Amino acid sequence: MNKCLLCLLTLLCLISCKEKTTTEDTAKSHNSNNLSYATKFAIDGTKLIVLEPWPGALQSRTYEFETPPKRIVVTSTTHLPYLELLGLEDKLVGFVGTDYITSENINKRLAKGTIKEVGTNGAINLELLLSCQPDVVIVFDMGNESATLDKISAAGIPIIYNADFLENSTLGRAEWIKFFGALFDVSDSANAIFDQIANRYNELKSLTDNLIDKPKIFSGVMYGDAWFLPGGQNWSAQFLKDAGGTYIWGNDATSGWLEVSFEAVLNKARTADFWIGVASINSLTELAAQDLRYTYFEAYQKGNIFNYNKRLGPHGGFDFFESAYARPDLVLADLIGILHPELLPDHEFYYFQKLP
Repeated sequence: MNKCLLCLLTLLCLISCKEKTTTEDTAKSHNSNNLSYATKFAIDGTKLIVLEPWPGALQSRTYEFETPPKRIVVTSTTHLPYLELLGLEDKLVGFVGTDYITSENINKRLAKGTIKEVGTNGAINLELLLSCQPDVVIVFDMGNESATLDKISAAGIPIIYNADFLENSTLGRAEWIKFFGALFDVSDSANAIFDQIANRYNELKSLTDNLIDKPKIFSGVMYGDAWFLPGGQNWSAQFLKDAGGTYIWGNDATSGWLEVSFEAVLNKARTADFWIGVASINSLTELAAQDLRYTYFEAYQKGNIFNYNKRLGPHGGFDFFESAYARPDLVLADLIGILHPELLPDHEFYYFQKLP
């Protein structure tokens, strides 16, 4: 353990980080990579500026780097597609909670032992982390992880916060590929890849811009006594709007998630045309068995329920929650295929499928 720690301490010259107060406008004014959609980070020369490293953070984090890391650990499946798109998966040496990974390529590397699991259920095992000898750990923090992350820093491992999950726009989150591009000194590749994704997304969106018929949609399921569904400014809600739909809670100002009673959802969504997104439910029979009241909705009665469960990993992880954030163009194509199949007559669904 001491030997590993000593080795890790020598790697601190690769990446140094410091806290400082940086306003979003100031950071953007120095942004050399022309971010068009992302609002939670900026790039200034050899500096990465994470403007809101966790929800409600009062200080930004600035990272200055000279040499790209050779060995990294990441802590969210949403980080993986950026590495793969950039051809950097060989830099990955550790991950937390590998059962949720759906990537075939990453799973092969896990099987070979070139990537190690450094914890489970989101809890990082410091000893396992040290054994990977990473140059840096990419972390996300919902606002309650400081104790664990402080221990990692105290052990001499540089930490970089990734706050892509705080972006409210579909393309804003995908633009975080430039975050990894800057870190690994492959910004040209990151810019080119993102431009392709954004151009395709905007081409698809233009298909629905002038539609008059916009089907009504609702989402989510009951957890305990509350129905969880996306707020009107949520990432998911923008997808439904851009796909030519009318999200029933679209006028809500919430960017996170809403907890609503069953009666409130039934009152607003009983006659909705589509029900899109039903957690881990795989069939109409399973949905009705979970709560018979689900059958009261016309979307159930007409069989117009779709879920994001077409692509699953070997242990049941949903690829939608891994790669969809980096590929909003694929998500939008699926949703247009659901709501307006005449616009994409030859579309093959990637993430979504109708419940049988």
